[in-house]
Amino acid sequence: MRTSMKLAGAATLLLASGTALAADHADGPGVKADAVSDINDVFTWTSADKANLNLIMTIGGTSQPTAFGDVTQYVFHLNRSDNPLAAAGDGTDTQLICEFASNTDAKCWLGTGDYVTGDPSSAEGMKSASGKLRVHAGAHAEPFFFFLDGFKAAVTTVVMAASILSFYPSGCPKLDAATVTALQGLLTKSPMNMPPVDNFKDLNSLAIVAEVAVDAVPGTGNFLAVWAGTYVKN
Repeated sequence: MRTSMKLAGAATLLLASGTALAADHADGPGVKADAVSDINDVFTWTSADKANLNLIMTIGGTSQPTAFGDVTQYVFHLNRSDNPLAAAGDGTDTQLICEFASNTDAKCWLGTGDYVTGDPSSAEGMKSASGKLRVHAGAHAEPFFFFLDGFKAAVTTVVMAASILSFYPSGCPKLDAATVTALQGLLTKSPMNMPPVDNFKDLNSLAIVAEVAVDAVPGTGNFLAVWAGTYVKN
């Protein structure tokens, strides 16, 4: 069923508290070629009373598509366990899957439980019969603040210093505290020591926003790991 896949970084939160996000933008050419499958960011947090899990996935990279893909599945992966660093196979895995015939005709289902269908574009979105799943989807202003010049300056600095750096097996450079502080400075100040500029402020993204009752997520653990993927159907 899957011909291509895009995963966004995972975030784990304790059900008693917490907010988490994972982000990537401007991916490689393979993903950019299919903007409606290109995940920008994943945001997740619990409500103040810890009764609901809120999920947001934004789509489109910098291409700003205006419609969701009608052959694409948009999936939030939820893993509930007692281990904040659960390995594959640990805990209980559940998927919240959304498919779109158009921006005003969608269906989403949470595992084998709650299901919604209809027009997701209104502020209220689609709500399941039990009231434990609600989904809104539509175009919104890009929520992620990104200082492109600062990012480029930080990347250039690391690349120029690559010959004297040591690296982890993953390929990430090993940086001491002073270097990390210097790079953070590049990310938060312009070359003229002016405040950073949000280079994404005029961009739009497609967004899928879901509210899920925590007691509707299978499993009994106190930790939820969340990540997202897009899957193009045959």
